[in-house]
Amino acid sequence: MIREFWVENFLSIKTRQIVNFETKNKEDEWASVDCGGDKRVNKLAVIYGANASGKSNLLFAIQNVFELLFLSQSKRTSMVHSRKPFALCPEKPTRMYVSFYASGVRYDYEIEYNQEHIISEKMDWYPNKSKILFYERHLVSDESQVELKFGPSLGISSKTKDVFLQNTLNNHSVLSTFEKTSFEPDAKPIADLYRWMALYMHEVNVIQSPIIRMMKKVEADEKLKHFFLQLLNKADFNIVGFHTETITEKVPVNQLSLLDESVNALEDGMAQVQKTKLYFEHGAGRDSFIMELNSESQGTKKMISNLFVLYKAITENHIFLLDEIDSELHDDLLLFYLNTFVMNSNGSQLIFTTQEMSLLHEDLLNGHRDFVFFTEKNRGGAYSEYTRADGYGLHKNLSLYNSYKAGRLGALPQLGSPLLYLENDEED
Repeated sequence: MIREFWVENFLSIKTRQIVNFETKNKEDEWASVDCGGDKRVNKLAVIYGANASGKSNLLFAIQNVFELLFLSQSKRTSMVHSRKPFALCPEKPTRMYVSFYASGVRYDYEIEYNQEHIISEKMDWYPNKSKILFYERHLVSDESQVELKFGPSLGISSKTKDVFLQNTLNNHSVLSTFEKTSFEPDAKPIADLYRWMALYMHEVNVIQSPIIRMMKKVEADEKLKHFFLQLLNKADFNIVGFHTETITEKVPVNQLSLLDESVNALEDGMAQVQKTKLYFEHGAGRDSFIMELNSESQGTKKMISNLFVLYKAITENHIFLLDEIDSELHDDLLLFYLNTFVMNSNGSQLIFTTQEMSLLHEDLLNGHRDFVFFTEKNRGGAYSEYTRADGYGLHKNLSLYNSYKAGRLGALPQLGSPLLYLENDEED
């Protein structure tokens, strides 16, 4: 769970922008997670704003701070793993901070870097609910080893510290060094955190397998299959079953580059390939009929693709970043998806962008305004600014949707007249 995040000088973000996911709402406990120490963190965060306002860039910034922690470099000449700084300040360093919970333990991490070097980074942790140093490092020079200090609470040996010092280059984080070499068992706190990131922190729109490959896995797992069929039935698709079939087809050789299938033989300009077909059984009263995947609607396909994310979020504790989650989904179906996540998950977090304004009518968002963030492009400086909905001082009896639609909360496109004047209009 991410508690708080801030970033400055990154993509469309110039000045420090802070997003906090904590809540003081203890009445609807199903909507947040108890992280101890009287801290509760929302399971859901939704980002609204006009096109090109910086909604997606906030997700990419969150992804990037964890990539810096996770991905190492093997060459000292490689660039730091990051997207570009704010376009008008390319010479200034980027700074990021994230406070998050991993396996029930809070970590606070801050980093400053440019495209060539990590200038400094520091991580604190709270293994016993009190803030203790995990590690900190500072850049000495281009050619020198980093200045590195581990907190005594880690309990790692001098030998392990030396291995980190020898293998931490100026262009990647200390934690990511764990990826590069073998360590003794005393590095367990570092190993546990690194492995948590590998398993539970995901990139924006985490790459999923093609639907057919995914459904083959679902078909082989009874628990997973039951979950999919239950949700597809509740979502009113009338899907009561599905199965896959592997067939052999002949296709022209010049089409092979378009296929991700195994080739058996080539003859007369034709290739034999094995293809897997996916069929869904739809119930219609007492009758049923079969449809191939290609005949299903785009909304059905999108929902099926999203179900694996929903399953993982409900059965385990993950952080998912989803951009434009509303794409190809009816607003009622999207609301159903989000409600299912919030009501059934225990320790997962879903942070997403959307243009679906109708959600602001619903109790899920209008009644939990600390779920909602609005993004607006500063007109004078062309940089993105983010505000949580409960920070506007809007009375609880006023509709969040109506206030946003009326422009009271900003984050809407500033459009001109649709009437166009063509060059030859004056001549006429």
